[in-house]
Amino acid sequence: MNNTEPIINADRLSAEAMYEKKRLFTDCVKLSVLLILYNLLNRIFSYVFFYGAYFYHSGKFTFSYGKVISYLRQQREFVSSTVFNMTANLFITLCSFVLIFIVYSLLFRGRIKAYLSPGVKKGALGLKWFPACFVINILLTQFMLILTGILGANGVSVPTSDFSIKQPSTAAVIMQLLYVVIIAPFIEEFIYRGIILSALAPYGQGAAVLFSALAFGLMHGNIPQAASAFATGLVYAVIAVKCGSILPTVIIHCLNNLTANFSTLATAMGISGYETVLSMVEIFIGLLGFLVLFTNYKRLYLSKQGCALTSAQSKKTVFTNPAVIIYFICLIIPIIESLIAANFFS
Repeated sequence: MNNTEPIINADRLSAEAMYEKKRLFTDCVKLSVLLILYNLLNRIFSYVFFYGAYFYHSGKFTFSYGKVISYLRQQREFVSSTVFNMTANLFITLCSFVLIFIVYSLLFRGRIKAYLSPGVKKGALGLKWFPACFVINILLTQFMLILTGILGANGVSVPTSDFSIKQPSTAAVIMQLLYVVIIAPFIEEFIYRGIILSALAPYGQGAAVLFSALAFGLMHGNIPQAASAFATGLVYAVIAVKCGSILPTVIIHCLNNLTANFSTLATAMGISGYETVLSMVEIFIGLLGFLVLFTNYKRLYLSKQGCALTSAQSKKTVFTNPAVIIYFICLIIPIIESLIAANFFS
């Protein structure tokens, strides 16, 4: 009897691991399809927005997408304005988000509810870790600026995003503030932390955190932002998965975007003399961030696996899943296309 017990226990654990692996594989497929659908919806609603913009500006309607794009390209002042771009981002993002939320609820049956839980302590955690994430973001941003500068000096252009406010106005400031500082952080946290972590964390926190950070980084569509977003995304994901809520990361994300865009917003509003104060605030946040990192870095360690799979088994199952590979290819292709366009067709 004693000799057979280890064999029976080993078989039972092996069967549990196999069951968990099958469930993880299935959930990876569902998650990847959901995220690919989100990207597809962004594309579809961008078409819808362009048709609406054409109708609004010209007073005409057409089914020809080519005619719509041709017309909008001729309206450079209208299309290049911050109001136009931020309105487009808000419309596309919110419409896609609503549909994805519905589909996610059907596929994963409300698993994300726990990650939406509020709480004063969770909010305080976000305020505590914001300086640390700010430091990581600044350091990597500066590193990427140096790297892109070196590449640029050698004839290699590296595209990046431009959030400067064109044609400053009250509407432009409000729209940029609404999208960049409020709406985008919440939706991105909901998708790249809430949805991904709630789907994958039950099978292993390490795989879930890495998937979340990679998806978050690559979805920015350019190398400089992808690098800094990946690094901060790792910290965001660890914080969210350890406290079981996206509330801290929503707060961190909003504050980070506000700080990063403050100069742009202040300039557009005609505020002068803010540079010195802003620099002092950033230095204070930076010093506080280093303090938080050096005194609390152990809190970023992930706990042990809570399922039958080992950490290595979870990661292998996730990142060798065909649907996951296809999803990441879908994220990488636009980055490659933008690099090619910037260096060969500019």
